[in-house]
Amino acid sequence: MESKEAKPKVRKGLWKPDEDLVLKTYVETHGEGNWSTVSKKSGLMRGGKSCRLRWKNYLRPNIKRGGMSQEEEDMIIRMHKLLGNRSVPQYCFLAFVILVENLPSYSSTPIRWC
Repeated sequence: MESKEAKPKVRKGLWKPDEDLVLKTYVETHGEGNWSTVSKKSGLMRGGKSCRLRWKNYLRPNIKRGGMSQEEEDMIIRMHKLLGNRSVPQYCFLAFVILVENLPSYSSTPIRWC
């Protein structure tokens, strides 16, 4: 009978500043890519999804913090009028993606709650 290799334990919970530094350094050196590979090659004991979300929502150098400008809010309102509310889930998601693509400096979280 063959023994199965145990999967390494994945760390959960809050990110520590030293983990942020490792992830930021790795992505700036090697670029974004296969996030499970980033997790393994950087030495972080985090899942690939956790690494991707940490980078996209917190560590990207071009991410905007704080409130949106009046122009950005106006653009969201104009796009909402253009795209409208969609009752079919795939169309709702498509409208959301179009909106997020037009505000690339933000993570999707603040746009979702406008």
